Amino acid sequence: MSNLDKFQNNGGIVLLDTKQLKTLLHIKGDATLWRYLKEGRIPQPRLIVSRSKRLWALDEVLSYLSKNKEGEI
Repeated sequence: MSNLDKFQNNGGIVLLDTKQLKTLLHIKGDATLWRYLKEGRIPQPRLIVSRSKRLWALDEVLSYLSKNKEGEI
């Protein structure tokens, strides 16, 4: 099972929370995620629910990574 298989669905937009995004990017710490966001290594979240709850669209993250540095973070 690839890392992306657990995030696939049968249509619509797949939203990732911070924990799922860290899993996708193979990072462990919140500080690393926020540093990547600040440095522009990952796209801005699509939806900000609260100060601690942010959601990213899977297709936007994958597209952003493929355009920037050929998928490397």
